Amino acid sequence: MAREYRAKLSVTVDPNLYQTITRHAEKAKVSKSRIVEEAIRVWEKNRLALLAKEGYLKMAAEDAADAEAYLAAMSEILED
Repeated sequence: MAREYRAKLSVTVDPNLYQTITRHAEKAKVSKSRIVEEAIRVWEKNRLALLAKEGYLKMAAEDAADAEAYLAAMSEILED
């Protein structure tokens, strides 16, 4: 089986965070790189979910404003 190519990245982190990464890597019996990869994937997924939520809330507010405007227009039409 061909080995998957990995790009190298050097990062500097807080010593406490480094200890946390090391502890999780040892507990899961994986590399520290794997822990960091997974953390970035989770962060990215959460970030996208937050952006989607913000977008949907904005759309909902715009939809509510449109509905109010349509309701007012329809009321005027019905009064005539």
